[in-house]
This record gives sequence, C-alpha cells and structure tokens, in this order.
Amino acid sequence: MPWPETQTPEVGEAHPVLRHVALTPEGPQLRPGLAWSPRHPAGVMVRPLVLGVCRSDYKEAARQRQGASQFGHEVVGEVVARWGKAPFEVGEWVCLDPNRPLNRGTAFADLMPADGTQRELTEALHRVPGSVRLERAVFAEPLACAVHCLDRVTRALGGQVSGHQVLVVGAGIAGTLIALSAQAAGATVSLRNAGVDKLEFLRATGLLPVGALGQDEPPRTPPRAIVLATAFIEARWLRWALDTVAPDGVILLYGGTQATDHFTEAGVSLELDPLRRQEGTARVRWGQKDVTVAGSYGTEPSCFERGLRWLAAPDSTWALERLVLRRIGLTELPVELSGEGPRARPGKVLVVP
Repeated sequence: MPWPETQTPEVGEAHPVLRHVALTPEGPQLRPGLAWSPRHPAGVMVRPLVLGVCRSDYKEAARQRQGASQFGHEVVGEVVARWGKAPFEVGEWVCLDPNRPLNRGTAFADLMPADGTQRELTEALHRVPGSVRLERAVFAEPLACAVHCLDRVTRALGGQVSGHQVLVVGAGIAGTLIALSAQAAGATVSLRNAGVDKLEFLRATGLLPVGALGQDEPPRTPPRAIVLATAFIEARWLRWALDTVAPDGVILLYGGTQATDHFTEAGVSLELDPLRRQEGTARVRWGQKDVTVAGSYGTEPSCFERGLRWLAAPDSTWALERLVLRRIGLTELPVELSGEGPRARPGKVLVVP
C-alpha cells in the first residue's frame, strides 16, 4: 500500500483525511479513510475524476438490491499510484467493470484503491482514451452493459438486429443507452415509458428521434424484439410486451428482479430472477404465437471496447453529456442517496469529488 489510509496524497484538492461514502445501518454517511484491506501484491490507487450515480446505488442505499455490492462503480479516474506488477501506468485514465473479480474500495471516495491478480486488474479496469471528455466517458460502464444487452438480443434473434424493429421499455439511462446502441447497430428503434417527465427530458436532448418516443401505445409494426429496461420488471409491462412483440420475436429482461419474482399467466410460467441473472432463455406460447424470453446481466470486456469507441466519435451521436441532470460533490452524496429506492426523475446525477 503506497500511503497510510489517513494521509492525503499530493493530488487534487487537499482534505484533512481521505473520505469515502459508506452504507451504514443509519443510512449513507461520509466517513474518513478508504474502507479497504489489500489482499494482493499488485494494485493501483485511482483518483476518481467523475462518477455517475447508478440506480443500483440507490437500490443498495435503500436495501432493495440483492447480490454482491457494486456500490460506487460508474467511475472515470486517474491512476495516481501503482505497486507490484499492476499493468497500468500513473496518469492513465480508467473505468471499472464491477462484475469482474477485484478487491477494491468504493469509488464514492477521494481515492479508490484496487488490488488483484494481473488478469483481474486487466479485466476489471479499462483504459479510457484521453480524447473522450469526462462527462461522456463516465457513461462507459452503463453503455457497455447496454451493448451486452444488445448482443443478447442479437443472439436470441439468431442474427443481426439491423433492419429489425427494436422497442425498449423504460426511458431511464439504461433504456436510453440500449435504444441508442440498437440504433447504432442499424435497428429501427422505439422507446416507451409510463411517465412523461423522462420522455420530455429525452426529447430535449435530441439523442433519439422524437417520433420514436411514447408512453404505452404499441408501434404500428410489431417489433421483433422488446427490451424491458424498467427499474424493476413489472408484470404489467411483461404482459404488454407479450401482447406487442411479433410472432417468433424476443423479449429481453434487463431491469431489476428479486429472488421471488415470477410471472404466471395464461399457461406461461417464468422465474424472472434466475432467467435474468443467469442469462437464460425460455420459449413460451402466448396466445397464437411463440415468443423467446431471455435475460441480460452484466457485460463483457469487448463491450467496453465497443462502447469506448462509440464515445470517442467526434460527432454528437454519442453526446451523452446531454443526459446529465446535475452535478454534486462527495459531501452531498449521502443526502442524494437517502431517498426511498431508485429515483424516478430523468437524467443522470454526477459526483465530482
């Protein structure tokens, strides 16, 4: 470890002690130190430059999320120290894949320490080109998840999405990125959302065609694929998707699920949580048509590579900084996270430590 936990290195704004946001029984709190114990002889110290608050962070803070903690993972940071045979150089920018094994502290901190084997470090931390502006680069991880989701759709269709109708339910950050990824792959995209606030916010960004956005009206042409990217998979939207999708089409489960979530209607019985988390596939009969229901969870290293290439595009196609709602400091984050679960409001909240 290159310096004591309570000593501030000579990078960025000085503080009396290093700080991190911790999830405590009393709620999110700003605490001193790094909350990390090294386990491997190789690692890096990353200074977060900008972070995104993910809906999973809100869920963890509200104790609504199952599985391993990913608290504070949407980060772009600068490597300010390395030790052992860590495969990074001081000064490089990196982002994080939280689904890969890595011993790390939260990135909601003045510094994010991370150690592991060379392979773990290489697979969990991805280099970010310096040509990508920070407020665009911070979308690298959710975009990689969207790219992986699109790969799952493509595989379930047995071919390319190019030329097909793809409908996304949920106009949050995840749904927007999935829709943009499908559009970039050549699909005709539509996006639906129950409330109008996110749709109005998204219209103002100009990232998707205005005519593609709506509430719950089915598109004129039944889509070959529907992605459910709502905060939680609700039975009403799954039922709507089964009614709306084209015969032999695909419904992809991307939104949140709980261990007890199941869907049992009209002869269809689906255990939603394992179907999503284990990326399973089920063939069901709904009325007079056969439909494939599949799951998407996490991402792959190649998805980060594609996403970062897209973010480096010189035009405004991937101007994801337009999705930023507001910016807060680390001291404001505990209050931001203290609501009751994922926020329904539009846009992304960024943290600038």
